[in-house]
Formats: sequence, C-alpha cells, structure tokens
Amino acid sequence: MTSAVRPEMRSAPRATLLSRLRTALAVLDPLRIAGVVLFIAVWQMLTLGLPPIILPTPLGVLQRVFSDFLSAPALSYYGVSEANLYGNLIYTAENVAMAVAVGSVIGVLAGLVSARFGLVRAVIDPVVMTAGTVPILVAAPFLLIWFGVGRASAVCLVIFYVVVILYVCAQRAATNLDPVYEDNARTLGATPRRMVRDILIPATVPEILGGLRIALAGAWGLEAIAELLGSQSGIGKVLEVLAGATDPQGIMATLLVLGLTAIVVDGLAAFAIARTAQWSAPAR
Repeated sequence: MTSAVRPEMRSAPRATLLSRLRTALAVLDPLRIAGVVLFIAVWQMLTLGLPPIILPTPLGVLQRVFSDFLSAPALSYYGVSEANLYGNLIYTAENVAMAVAVGSVIGVLAGLVSARFGLVRAVIDPVVMTAGTVPILVAAPFLLIWFGVGRASAVCLVIFYVVVILYVCAQRAATNLDPVYEDNARTLGATPRRMVRDILIPATVPEILGGLRIALAGAWGLEAIAELLGSQSGIGKVLEVLAGATDPQGIMATLLVLGLTAIVVDGLAAFAIARTAQWSAPAR
C-alpha cells in the first residue's frame, strides 16, 4: 500500500515542473524571438550602407541607453529639468498612471450607467462617439490654452483618450450581457445591488480589463506626443530636444527605453488581468 502511494506523491511535483516549463516556453515564443533577431539583423545590414547620422547601429543605440539612463548632462543644456532618461521616464509613467486611473473610473462608470439607463445613453453617446471619431490630438490646442504647457494638459489629453476607450468597452460589455441572467435573478427575488454584484460585474469585468489594456498600450505613445507640446520634462521632451540636436542615436535610445517600459507594463497588466478574471476563458 505504501509503495503504491509513494510514486504518485513523487509524480505531483514533476507535473508542476512540466506545466511551469510549458508556460515559460509559451511566453518565450521561438517565432517571436526569431522575429526580433531578424529585425536586428536587417537593421545592422542597413547600417553598412547608411551613415550613423541617418541610421545608428543597434550596438551604438544599446550603449547610448546605458550611458544616458542615469546621467545625460547634455540634456540640461536644452532646458530638460531631469538630465537623464530615468527621471524623465518616471515623469511620463506618473502621468500615464494618473491618466489611466482617472480615465478608467470615468469611462467605466459612464459606460455601465449608459448601458442601463436609456436617457443617460441618449445624452452621452453622441458626445463620446463624436469624440471617438475625431483624432485625439485635435483637442491638444484647447487643453494647452486651458491648462498651459505643464503636466495638466498632457494628463487631460490621455484621460480624454482613456475615457473614450473604456466607455465603449464598458457599455458594450453590459449591453452584450444576456438578459436571461438578470431576468432569472429578478424572478428569484435578487435585489438590484445583488444583481450588480453577482451578475453585472462578473460578466463585464473581463471585457473592461481587455479595454483597459488597450487604453494603457496607447497611453504611452499619446503621453509622449503630448509632452512634445511644450512640457519641460518627460520622454516626449527628451525626444524633442534630441530631434532639435539632430541626434538619431539618442532618439532611438529614448524610444527603445519607452518601448521596453510599455512592453513590461503590458506584460504585468496581462498577468494581473489573468489573475483577476480567472473565470473568463479569454483572460486565461
């Protein structure tokens, strides 16, 4: 009896190890790695026929990232308050976090309320849908006039973008919910509060979190563009001064830092969504 149980006890950790190995291999997709390697190889080949002022080498860009990340004194000559990439990246990340947090709350609440109350939807829908069809940067001049060239105008621009994305996602998630669930719950005597807690939120959270991930991915680029419009800090300001100094190596190093940060944050968001909405098949 004892000898029959021991092999099963030893096989359990092996199964866990194998599952973790499969998960790691799924994350490290060989095709994705091959695509990155191919991109770098083509980039390196192109640098053989182009001068560094047009296209710097991949190694030169990587070395520039390491040299400027903590200290880049040349940036202070152009009026950048933080003379390094690290400080400006923190500034941009703070703006993105604030904008996504505020915009998500406004967008989700407005979307859910509009899905349940026709009068609210009739009032809000034309405004949001019109805003969604207009390029978001059109609002930048108005925000600069209202809030100046500081942090507020850049954050408000990203909030505007996030609200539109989350409003549409939340409204569609609530609208797509099969009414049979709420009808059955109402028949069984469920209160409105319990229907929201047990039906509406579990059914809409996966789709809302998916929209939040989309909004977060776009917020990085939009925040950098907003900082080009007169900000004194941030990755966008660094890109502006490097473009003025005709420094393509510095520009590509700054873009590389911003891109890697966005990828890492997106990976963390995907992990958090998968853990938060485990009941949803797409989240898994």
